Amino acid sequence: MSADALGPVETTSLADQAYRRLRAAVREGVLRPGERITERDLAARLGVSPTPVREALRQLVHERVVERVGPRALRIAEHSSAARSEIVEAEVRLSALMARIAARNATAEQLTGLVSLLTQTDQIVVGIEETVAEQGMEADVADRLADVFHKLRLFHRQVEACAGNPVLEGLLGQARAFSEEERLDLTMRLVPERAEAFRARYHEHRELLDALLERDEDRAEELAARHHRAALVQLSGG
Repeated sequence: MSADALGPVETTSLADQAYRRLRAAVREGVLRPGERITERDLAARLGVSPTPVREALRQLVHERVVERVGPRALRIAEHSSAARSEIVEAEVRLSALMARIAARNATAEQLTGLVSLLTQTDQIVVGIEETVAEQGMEADVADRLADVFHKLRLFHRQVEACAGNPVLEGLLGQARAFSEEERLDLTMRLVPERAEAFRARYHEHRELLDALLERDEDRAEELAARHHRAALVQLSGG
């Protein structure tokens, strides 16, 4: 293998595993809002050394899931429903602004990439619908649903890249109401009972793409705001 032919990383670091476990523990109420935590205790509970836990906590502090209350003291953050709504609104507004700027700045190559990505995703969705039609709702399509999720997240990241504004991308990254792991987990849980809502939201990606292709900034902003607000409200349990 040549020096520049880097292959994909095939293993997940202990820090990543600790991060996912701690995120899940917060989401499921094992770690409760306001609860004080320590690196040493969490490391013991997870069966790992303090180092990966320290790295995981650094990320959780950045995401405001955990907050520091002293030099060595940490606790699970408490977010009121009003605060959560404000975080969601910040993400919606920033996502909509990015879509507006993307309609203005996207290159022909970037737009072609978006078209190709949605075409690939459409093919997966058609396959899922055919399988469900043949086998019913008990059909095992989880892996393909996860693939659709990842492609749609990539679609949104590419729309953000079309804006060509790293500062806004950074702000949006900090304003995310949910991590990628949380989004996937919540989506997979909700899809069976809210299939029609998810199907409608899926088709909104094509509408947004059409607005980008037409360089319609107002329409792109409006569609992105509506889409992201509905998605985040649904993930929030609304």
